[in-house]
Amino acid sequence: MKLDKVRARPFLLLMISDAVESGSLTQEQLAKIESQLVDMSLKIAKNFFSPVISHDLKKSCSIVLGVTTLGLLKLCGGDTLSARKLLLEDSVIICFRKGWESVNSLFKAHGAEADRATLLANYQYGDNEYKDIISIHDSLLFEQLDVILLKEIAAQFKNPLSAMDMEMYIDDIDEETIKADVQLSVFEALMKRHTIDHKKYDDFKALLFSYADRPDVFSCEFSEAAEDILEKCNGKIRLRIEGWLPSIEDDFKQIFELLLVENSGPEIYISTFYQILRGNINANNFMHAYESLLEPEKQLHINLKMQIDLEHSSQNLLEAEDSDLFDDVDLSDFSHNISNDDY
Repeated sequence: MKLDKVRARPFLLLMISDAVESGSLTQEQLAKIESQLVDMSLKIAKNFFSPVISHDLKKSCSIVLGVTTLGLLKLCGGDTLSARKLLLEDSVIICFRKGWESVNSLFKAHGAEADRATLLANYQYGDNEYKDIISIHDSLLFEQLDVILLKEIAAQFKNPLSAMDMEMYIDDIDEETIKADVQLSVFEALMKRHTIDHKKYDDFKALLFSYADRPDVFSCEFSEAAEDILEKCNGKIRLRIEGWLPSIEDDFKQIFELLLVENSGPEIYISTFYQILRGNINANNFMHAYESLLEPEKQLHINLKMQIDLEHSSQNLLEAEDSDLFDDVDLSDFSHNISNDDY
């Protein structure tokens, strides 16, 4: 009898079909429900698509079916008796409005500039298919809220060694890059704690090797710096950063292990931060280090040289437009917003 295929339909249609078969839903009531669904589909087509294009009308019908099913499930909690009672005693419009509350929450999460027609397309539901529309909605909303959370973290941890345009950076929402900025903030706090700036190669090298030789000391100081950062955060931001910290610490330890084989000069400085920053290098702060390398060592950092040249070219262009806009910055100043006065 293939009953599994018979039941593999949207919950809304199943409840209507069951109500018709049981005799609790008359043909007159069914016609009213159909008319209401058609009216809502036309409104969706008019507001978001085109009511005169058949493809858009079909899409709008599928969206109304999905949104109404979502609303019915939200109202009845999946209970079939409650669902049939809602359809018989209230209105299918009530179900659609409840589903639209969820859709509207997704719209708000994406902001006023979002393409709402594209977002709505995620709620399309064929009349002969089954899918978990609640899980689909929750996933869409969670993904966007996660994007917003990453933007909030990125705004707090602008990479002081990065010359990237912040708007471009945020639009990409690259979690690994944002995580790298948190990692850099921790290490900048450690450098400030040991009164090391970004031009003291020998002191920098000594600090790295001291951490490599004494991982217990590094772990202790890392924890203190990380806790200071966490104290400045709250809610979901704090939870996300807490989740990153173990892997950030492991990344540092792997970098320190590389020092045992890479041990000849300023390239330690470059390669360490190159890994932390994932290539986001500020030309002003790294050019002097690059020029200090021996020629064979420079060949190991061709990509770095290309980025330095590119950023110098971009910066020169901007400086020509406004010479006061870009000044050299002492990077140690950036540590004040992520480390306490004792550092």
